[in-house]
Amino acid sequence: MVEVKTIPFSLVPYPLTAAIAKRIKGVGNFISEFFPGLEDELAQSDYEYDAREYAAIAGTASILNALFLFALIVGIGYLSETNMLFLASLIAIIIFLSTFATIIYYPQLVATKKMRLIEDNLIPASRQLYIEVKSGVPLFNAMISISTSYGEVSEEFKKIVSRINGGVSELDAISEASKQSPSFKLRRILWQISNALKVGSDVGTALETTIDGLTKDKMDDIEKYAHELSPWTMIYMMMAVIVPSLGITILIVIISIINVPITSIIFPLIIIFLIVFQLVFLNLIKTRRPRV
Repeated sequence: MVEVKTIPFSLVPYPLTAAIAKRIKGVGNFISEFFPGLEDELAQSDYEYDAREYAAIAGTASILNALFLFALIVGIGYLSETNMLFLASLIAIIIFLSTFATIIYYPQLVATKKMRLIEDNLIPASRQLYIEVKSGVPLFNAMISISTSYGEVSEEFKKIVSRINGGVSELDAISEASKQSPSFKLRRILWQISNALKVGSDVGTALETTIDGLTKDKMDDIEKYAHELSPWTMIYMMMAVIVPSLGITILIVIISIINVPITSIIFPLIIIFLIVFQLVFLNLIKTRRPRV
């Protein structure tokens, strides 16, 4: 578990924010009631805060950001002899809400990113674990062997190995890791291992079944993505090729008929629109592409 030493989107130094937050943990407890999944998200993100402490930090940072910008804008208005009280209040409210939302949902973003990194190497790491267990290697030694070379998957198994070396039983260490992992697919594997250890069945057989299921899910995701590409390609051709070319032609014809002059800003705006559209479109396609 790690402690956050910086707060995202916070304009105030972390020590001051943390010191104030410690005094309003009761308020943090009230805020955390509205976010029931925050505790799990913090655990999955490897943050050592509980939900009450983190909610208090989120509230404190939001208030300090709002007050800081409010005072700054009012001060600028005073120096320029302009009444900026309304503008300062409006911006302070917006900053408060945006800061609070950013901080409170930040662990969820970190957990999601970690989940994707885990699932990048989950199947090959699981296959190595399965092969070693079926070859007669003890489960503990097999987990040690995959605690390197597999990115975030290795980090998760490294934690399990560390807990076992610290005196925690193998079953308890695996069960605890299954609760804290942000990846449902990794949790499936750990659940199967845990259940096999509880009932005394073959761990290798349980792993084989789960790996086959994960592989099938991956193939289904690839097929689904392939089917989605056709309509996305059509949308891209319409918006990035057909609409600009025909649109400009039709625009020129209409303008020439009604005798309205074309301003020089139209064509740069069209180019900017195309660039922004293509960047957004490519990013959308990239995020929907299944990880292989």
